[in-house]
Amino acid sequence: MAYDEEPGTIRDMFVVERPVGTSLSDSSSPGGISALLRDAANVLAGHAVLYPADAELDDLKAEAREEGRQEGVVKGVVIGVVATTAVAVLGAVAVKAAPHIKSKFNDFRSKLNRKTEEVVEPAPLRAAPEPTATANEEAPSHSRHLHVA
Repeated sequence: MAYDEEPGTIRDMFVVERPVGTSLSDSSSPGGISALLRDAANVLAGHAVLYPADAELDDLKAEAREEGRQEGVVKGVVIGVVATTAVAVLGAVAVKAAPHIKSKFNDFRSKLNRKTEEVVEPAPLRAAPEPTATANEEAPSHSRHLHVA
């Protein structure tokens, strides 16, 4: 893979192969390293071998994708186990509570039935007949009051 950093420069990615006990030299460019190898006493020990990193990066990407798939499967299994456990617990609670709930419901229903039987329907209201006027009396005035018998 090549990256254009500045005009006239190219950056390539490489895998570095070097003997154990050596390190890469610092480069004259800030933050860079050189292919020169140094030993523990900082004495020049040779050159590192550089291999293009494209194949390595493809392998790393494939491994990361596979790990992601495995993580997804593991997460799915965990979610499934948690959901199944929750449903089982709720089912057990419902089975234990069902008789109590049914009993309370039946008690409530019987109380409602008793109350409706005890209620007596009131007799319908009837207007009292108005008295008729006699010769000596005046006719009664019409009032807005209802007389109940």
